[in-house]
Amino acid sequence: MYNEIKSSEDIKDFLEKTNMLHDGYIIDAHYKYYGIEKTEDGLCFCPEQNKLTLQILVTSIFNTVVEIEFENILDWKIKNKAGIFSACVDFIEPKKIVWSSEFYADMDTIKNNSYVIAKSMKWRIVGEF
Repeated sequence: MYNEIKSSEDIKDFLEKTNMLHDGYIIDAHYKYYGIEKTEDGLCFCPEQNKLTLQILVTSIFNTVVEIEFENILDWKIKNKAGIFSACVDFIEPKKIVWSSEFYADMDTIKNNSYVIAKSMKWRIVGEF
């Protein structure tokens, strides 16, 4: 069962239970776009109908795999980088959430790391690696 991130308390719970993804490594990334719909006149494109699922191996909590699912993605980038030192999650607008593989101060510095800006985020612990 997934845990939804809808409040600051949910963010705090996520960061606490996943140890801020400290010593984490992205081991799987799956992107799906499902926003193309056939219409009578052709095709209709809905750019925000998408989903990104990340699986992160967190060695600091006994090689646990944490799965994070984002929907309605507005911007994202996964960098081929060693590990996650301390992940960050925050709301940037009432209906936007940002996840970053490292602490960020502003939107310019976030682009140096892996990040996702989406309208929803949920997570679960999948098990051990």
